[in-house]
Amino acid sequence: QFVNCLETEKLVDTILQLLSTHLQSDCKEMRRLVLRGLLTLCKNPLKAKRMHNLTESLMELLKDADGELVGLTLSVLSKVLLEKDIPIAITIALHLAEALLPLFDKDTTQVRLLSIHLFGDVIVYVEKEEKKHLKTYVHQSLLPLFYHLHDE
Repeated sequence: QFVNCLETEKLVDTILQLLSTHLQSDCKEMRRLVLRGLLTLCKNPLKAKRMHNLTESLMELLKDADGELVGLTLSVLSKVLLEKDIPIAITIALHLAEALLPLFDKDTTQVRLLSIHLFGDVIVYVEKEEKKHLKTYVHQSLLPLFYHLHDE
């Protein structure tokens, strides 16, 4: 049974490596399929932990103009980053906070809500001693968040 477990881990690593190469595809449909596959894999917490090395590639997809693609990316990032056993490193938190701020003003309600929730979760789950580094981004987010709250 231990051999089967090792073979399964190798298979997951191979699948993740294959998916990560297709994550940068020029074809939007391919990226959507990859994100849906990653979302399915994220249902298993052990597999979600193994996806941490995809964080930078996923954050790059947040710049895409396609709302559905960005929404899927936000969902995957939420599942990968919010694993309770792994605190969010400050470098990732800062980069993510910077990438999320423009999404607060997106036309798509789903993208706005997902980005606001992820931003809040990042602030909560970042390592305690590193929270002071996020202060600038939190201050920058307050006004847009206030406007969105007022609109709702």
